[in-house]
Amino acid sequence: MEKEDYYRNLFFIGAIWNWIVAIVSTFFYHPMFRLLGMDDPVYPGILYTFLGVVFVFGIGYYWISRDLENNDNIVKMGILGKTWVFAVALYYAIVGDFHWFLVLPGTVDLVFAGLFIEFLFWKTKRASVPG
Repeated sequence: MEKEDYYRNLFFIGAIWNWIVAIVSTFFYHPMFRLLGMDDPVYPGILYTFLGVVFVFGIGYYWISRDLENNDNIVKMGILGKTWVFAVALYYAIVGDFHWFLVLPGTVDLVFAGLFIEFLFWKTKRASVPG
């Protein structure tokens, strides 16, 4: 039961992380971009669409935290999404289109992706143990 509580908390914290990033970025991207010396996006609708998806993924992580047994496909989507966010942030920092500070939240996402993978391995191992 202790490991289940750990994973419930992991996905709940993952949900909160996504919600905070989405909400703070939605309302404060302009001053944040100014602080980082970046121009505002030419098409802010694209940013808002991305942030909406980040928020919705947070809902998925919340659902997982409430039901660890029946949401493996959402976990897999989270692994792909979080890995993608890290890869895109890193690439655009390397080519100079992102401030390096923006790689930090991408790195947090990459850590979550690794922990989500660990969760799937734990579930597989647990299911293969008799009794």
